Amino acid sequence: LKLQFLYLIGRKTTTLSITMGKHTVTEAKAKATVIDMKGHLLGRICSTVAKKLQNGEQVTLVRCEATNISGSHHRNKLKMLDRLRKRTLTNPKKGPFHHRAPSAMIERTIRGMLSNNHRNQSKRKKSALARLTVYDGIPRNVERKKRMVCPLALRVLRLAPQRDFCTLGRLSHELGWQHQADVANCEAERKARAAKYFESKKTVDSLYAEAKAEASKKHSKEAALLAQFGY
Repeated sequence: LKLQFLYLIGRKTTTLSITMGKHTVTEAKAKATVIDMKGHLLGRICSTVAKKLQNGEQVTLVRCEATNISGSHHRNKLKMLDRLRKRTLTNPKKGPFHHRAPSAMIERTIRGMLSNNHRNQSKRKKSALARLTVYDGIPRNVERKKRMVCPLALRVLRLAPQRDFCTLGRLSHELGWQHQADVANCEAERKARAAKYFESKKTVDSLYAEAKAEASKKHSKEAALLAQFGY
């Protein structure tokens, strides 16, 4: 039996192994999840992602500009404009730094949920934040992967129908984010590629169904025998 003990020190990993007998235990890999942020409430989804990161999972967030925030657009814009005024009076270069991109805003929100350390420099928090990846839109390296949603954070399930809400992308654009049009163009191209792929997939599936039906007619005895075993 091969026992492996992992000691995590920041991003470095030290492995000790003991071999007893013929059996070998393989190392467990961290789960990788891609979450589509469209239609999720900001605070609820960020708290869920923060817990996943602390549990050792790798999380990728796409379409951060489509995240929703409860409350009217005007109210949230006033709150963000007030927050932008906060700075170090003696030397503004020391921060706090205010991000304009939706992905950067979400990353900072999750960062605040990972650790209560006053300097935000705890080793557990650093290693958890290193497992997070955020994107505006859906890049090519992620568009073919399965995207998940979190029912506990969906606006249509957690917010009353008559309540106001706003979109993080619009807020960011009005506060100085300059890439809203670029992300929209990239999303239009991605949807065009997806539609083209889906049409080709339907064509291949229909040809396969026709070939299967024709083969079943020619070989009816074999098809009946295979049907007995669930094929």
